[in-house]
Amino acid sequence: MKTIVVLAILIAVGLGVAFHFAGSQAKKTTSTLLAFPDQAAQATAHANLSAALPALQTFAVENGGYGGLTIDSLRQIDPSVSAGVSLHDVSAAGACLQVTVRTSTASVTAPGGAIVDGPCP
Repeated sequence: MKTIVVLAILIAVGLGVAFHFAGSQAKKTTSTLLAFPDQAAQATAHANLSAALPALQTFAVENGGYGGLTIDSLRQIDPSVSAGVSLHDVSAAGACLQVTVRTSTASVTAPGGAIVDGPCP
């Protein structure tokens, strides 16, 4: 009789430990899966910005700078410029191009800036 009670206690403890580890692993998996849409939105923002950069550079070369730059002028150069693209701080010497996808934003300051996460400064 004692053996059965001891065996039942050991099984119960083993099951409790197994459920604890399974629950913590499920929590890690869920948080990882929930991060995928944010990562995809950030990657899309970077890709859309990279695709619009050649039009920005072409405008600057053709016009001797960034004065008069608009989204429409970028779309005249490249009609595929994304709808989420916006311009900030446009001057003859430079401009900041920004793309927002869902809640993720990427930007680049021209001339010569690198693509960064976050809005235009």
